Amino acid sequence: MLVSGNQVTIRGEATGTPAGEFMGAPYSGKSFKLMSIDVHTLEGGKMIRSYRIEDWMGAVRQLTAK
Repeated sequence: MLVSGNQVTIRGEATGTPAGEFMGAPYSGKSFKLMSIDVHTLEGGKMIRSYRIEDWMGAVRQLTAK
């Protein structure tokens, strides 16, 4: 987590193993690791804006790699 002024940035990570076809990738039994970045803007003690970026194409590449 990084706090700078009224913005908070958080890097997250998740893992998963699909039980079947997943986002067009055929079932392979493989797992993936997904990175995410959240940027929140605070004002007056409240969150007024939030952005989230997730690398789903990276997850699909991991599932279809040979």
